Amino acid sequence: MTVQKFIGAVIVGLMLVLFGASVLQVSSVSAQQDQAAAASPETIRQALEQQVGKRAKLWLVSGENVEGKVVEVNDKVVIIHELTGMEYFGATVRLEQVAAVISRTATQ
Repeated sequence: MTVQKFIGAVIVGLMLVLFGASVLQVSSVSAQQDQAAAASPETIRQALEQQVGKRAKLWLVSGENVEGKVVEVNDKVVIIHELTGMEYFGATVRLEQVAAVISRTATQ
């Protein structure tokens, strides 16, 4: 094998490696964007709007949770009444602090 063929093979190999890495990076970025969209305050707000008048548990980004009856949802906050374990209390939670909404989907 001549030096020119060897250098050509190395260049082709490097181009394939770089192309493969860029494809993997694009798919990784796409997956991260999908996850970010799924956890956006807008998605959380839509999930909470479906629970107005019903009980739901909110897992907060701090790791704490708040459970009670969802009474109002707007662009910034969700208002919860009849907190579990503190039925005479309510809470106002910023949507950006809600990591997950857990709700009952079926009855037994």
